[in-house]
Amino acid sequence: MLRTGVLRRVRTLSRAIQRAQLHTVQVDRLTDFEHVFDSTNQFAAVGNRAVLKVSGLDAREFLQGMQCNDMESAHNGGMLTGFLSPQGRILADAFIYALPESSYLVEVDTRVRERMQRMLGFYRLRARVEISDVSNECNVWQVWGPQSPHLSFDGVAHMTDTRAPHMGVRVVGTSRPPAFSDFDEQPSTLYELRRILKGVAEGANDFVDASLPLECNLDYMQGVHFGKGCYVGQELTIRTHHRGVVRKRIVPVLFSPVDHGLRVPLRVSDEWAPELAQRDVVPSGARARRPGRVGSTAGNAGLALMRVEHVEQFATQTDNQMHFEAECADGQRVRVSPWLPSWWPKQ
Repeated sequence: MLRTGVLRRVRTLSRAIQRAQLHTVQVDRLTDFEHVFDSTNQFAAVGNRAVLKVSGLDAREFLQGMQCNDMESAHNGGMLTGFLSPQGRILADAFIYALPESSYLVEVDTRVRERMQRMLGFYRLRARVEISDVSNECNVWQVWGPQSPHLSFDGVAHMTDTRAPHMGVRVVGTSRPPAFSDFDEQPSTLYELRRILKGVAEGANDFVDASLPLECNLDYMQGVHFGKGCYVGQELTIRTHHRGVVRKRIVPVLFSPVDHGLRVPLRVSDEWAPELAQRDVVPSGARARRPGRVGSTAGNAGLALMRVEHVEQFATQTDNQMHFEAECADGQRVRVSPWLPSWWPKQ
């Protein structure tokens, strides 16, 4: 449960956002960041998203063999999934929504749209399916808050976002749904910050070509079905799962200036936003192989692929001997403070 002080800061932050001013939020523990935006009813457009439509008599069977989740979930309100290379590496994360008459919407990052179209076309062969780009007809929104589970979206593609607790509802439509009328609109940057603080990977900055689906937490976010039949990239995914060892995972991190010392920051702000996307994370003063890489960022928060054992050691240390740094595009070095999300399954 959130402390009264945290709730007060959240309300102050929300008012500051609506006035388009710089904002800051501070908490008592790193895991408190996961909840700071959950207490108010809000929605935001999700930027840089493309929507493909797959339709035809064989559409369900075709998509069942192309991605790592079970299409049955798409018929229960939509699902998160991943499209993989034959070698089991991530090509794209995606949401799939079932429509009437054997049709589906596949929502992906805009930057992988052409790759997805080529891949689906390559594997279509004689399947009775049509693949079209309907991005110009669709908008994507995220809505969250205490009342979001009770909203009605009749006739509009939507799904409960299963990636983390209280993520809200994902909606794809041609125009803003009337259900949003009692919710406060926020900029897409707040949605980005909120999902990053929850430790939720999304899009091409986080799901990069060399990554494995389990390293990107697709299993934790209910985006992989380990009991379904064959699909592209299945062998490595299943082998990794049954070995039970995933050494690296995407975790939330905070950035702070090196000259601020080793104390872990408990403050998120857009007053300082270092350019760190796709930069290496390294142990300070060490020449060991790199333990991580920065993905999405928002203000001084971000996501990074890091070795889980290193993050655990960082969280439990008492002498501040272990710390991480990254170098910005301009050469500035910053401190990187990671944590394991509280909603992860207990090992």
